[in-house]
Amino acid sequence: MGNILTIWWRSLCAASGAIAGGTAGFLFGLAQMLSTTPLSISDAIQVGILLGLFAWVALLLLIGIWLHYGVRGIALPALITSLLSAVLTVMISTRFPHPLADLWIGLLVGTIVGAALCALCGMGHTPTRGDRGLR
Repeated sequence: MGNILTIWWRSLCAASGAIAGGTAGFLFGLAQMLSTTPLSISDAIQVGILLGLFAWVALLLLIGIWLHYGVRGIALPALITSLLSAVLTVMISTRFPHPLADLWIGLLVGTIVGAALCALCGMGHTPTRGDRGLR
């Protein structure tokens, strides 16, 4: 668990992905506990998009407003991270019949997606106290 916490501290993108994936995994796990019918691929994608949009709003509130990074600056990257993390989380969780593990699946998938997108954009850096949002 120490390595995951380290990557969340070093990469805001990975932390954002973990928040989005964890949110989607938690909510989808709750829905899976109440439902007995498995989702088709197209239904899983639609549910993932819906949960991704919900997680995007949560990221805009948490990171954009509360951590003072600015909504305009993070809106598009957060949308891409949220949608990819949520759709992949729902797709994997649909095939994995244990709804209690969906939160953990979402955290792992979101961290991987966020870190990969961060590496692709070259935006990864170690936050310091002088960075915005870490006051």
